[in-house]
Amino acid sequence: MSEFSDHILRDVRAGAYEDAYRIGSEVLSKSREDADVMATMLELSAHLRSECMSLATKKIDYGQEYVSLENLLRKVNELTGQDMYGSFKTK
Repeated sequence: MSEFSDHILRDVRAGAYEDAYRIGSEVLSKSREDADVMATMLELSAHLRSECMSLATKKIDYGQEYVSLENLLRKVNELTGQDMYGSFKTK
C-alpha cells in the first residue's frame, strides 16, 4: 500500500472524510491508474454511504451533517464511478 493510500485509510477510519477525499482527489487527478488509492476511495465511499444510511434510518436525513456527508459522497462517487447505492455506473 502506498503512503497516500495509508494516509487516506487513516483519515477514513478517523472520520476525517473531507481530508481523505482531498488527498485521494489530488492523487487521482494526476494518475487515475493508482489502484491502491482507488481502493481506499472505494472504502471512503462505503463509509460515507453507511453514515448516510445510518442517519436516514434514524430519520435524521436532513440538516447540515447529513447534507455535507451526502454531498461528499456524490463527489467521491464521481471519482470512483459509482452511483449513490455503490453500483458502478455503466458507460
